Amino acid sequence: MGPIGAFLDRLLAIIPQAIGLREHSEGANRQAEMKTPFKTAKEQAMTSTRSQSIAAARAQSIVLAGALSLWSMPAFGQAAPERLSDKDVKAQIEQVDVGRDKFEGNLDGAFKASTVRGSSGVETKVAGALQDYQDNTQKLKDRFTPDYSASAEVATVLKQSTAIDAFMQGAPSAMKGRSEWDRQTTNLKALAQSYGTAFPLPDGATPHRVNDKETAAHASAIATSADRFKSDLDKDKILPKPEKDAAKKDVEMLIKQADAVKSRTSDGKPATGEVRQLAEQVAKVQTFVDAHPSAAVTNWQSVQTSFAKLQQAFGLRP
Repeated sequence: MGPIGAFLDRLLAIIPQAIGLREHSEGANRQAEMKTPFKTAKEQAMTSTRSQSIAAARAQSIVLAGALSLWSMPAFGQAAPERLSDKDVKAQIEQVDVGRDKFEGNLDGAFKASTVRGSSGVETKVAGALQDYQDNTQKLKDRFTPDYSASAEVATVLKQSTAIDAFMQGAPSAMKGRSEWDRQTTNLKALAQSYGTAFPLPDGATPHRVNDKETAAHASAIATSADRFKSDLDKDKILPKPEKDAAKKDVEMLIKQADAVKSRTSDGKPATGEVRQLAEQVAKVQTFVDAHPSAAVTNWQSVQTSFAKLQQAFGLRP
């Protein structure tokens, strides 16, 4: 639990106690009033003001508790970063290579020719490590294509970059190349985010991306399966006509949204908004399916399978 969460838990625990103390005080006042039924106008005014203050404090405490409870809860459907197109990711990869080159170029010559010992005691020749870094980054650039997202190559570059980052964080701030590496970490964080992870690369993390071509194919598969599901509804002899017509209309809207996602993704345009609209339509049709177990669901299950893959491509929670 983070410091904010701990603070909220403590605050939410204290509020009821504070309310209880106020209620105890208010009860004591009432008992005192019973013992002293005759009061001056001034005393009555003071009692009224005190009661109002207690009530206001209690109301404020309850509102504050509710607000903080909501604040401490994770936001439902929290927006994921906008999915970048292949063109954008290719530019990120190029920027990582440029940053690598500037970092290496600004390192001290004597340091590049030296051998360093890591925390585990393993010795590493700096020149060899820098060459490996260059080779792996070049391999990433070469292998990233519309048909291959190069997730494995990104993992290699991020792992090696993480090792370099660990070394640089322990190096003197005046070390040559330090500023260039700090800039390079910005490039690496952006690339990691596009592959659904973070930089430095967490232990056990597996970078993964679905490129535009495959993403558009998932959207197309949704539309195709939804159209078949619509035909299934047409053939259903049990469903009442009004319910059938309403369901078919919802499925037609689903197909339209899936086609919009396919079109925008194929053109390299942002489509996260369209995917969210598609998710709403899928949920609407799912409600119908749940309420009508007799309806043919084979093609609808295909819609669900393809939509789960599409959500993964956009980094959205199923």
